[in-house]
Amino acid sequence: MKVPYLMADPKIAEPDHPEEDWKIWTVINPATWMVPFFFILFVQMWMIHTYALALPGYGFKDSVQVAEAPAAVEAPAAPAAPAQ
Repeated sequence: MKVPYLMADPKIAEPDHPEEDWKIWTVINPATWMVPFFFILFVQMWMIHTYALALPGYGFKDSVQVAEAPAAVEAPAAPAAPAQ
């Protein structure tokens, strides 16, 4: 697939994708950037889950409140008088 090059300098060779996609690793070194990248993803995941679990009806707080609420118990019905 050829990527369109709009208003490009004709002296610069067009990239041949995806055959030349490996060249990104000459710019981004995974040995240097993988740990900071995963740390940023972890912080983002933590923030999203903190927000989502804080919404009403979700999370652990609501399930604890349901467990602590006393169960509704009805008084047993009075025995019926024998029919005569």
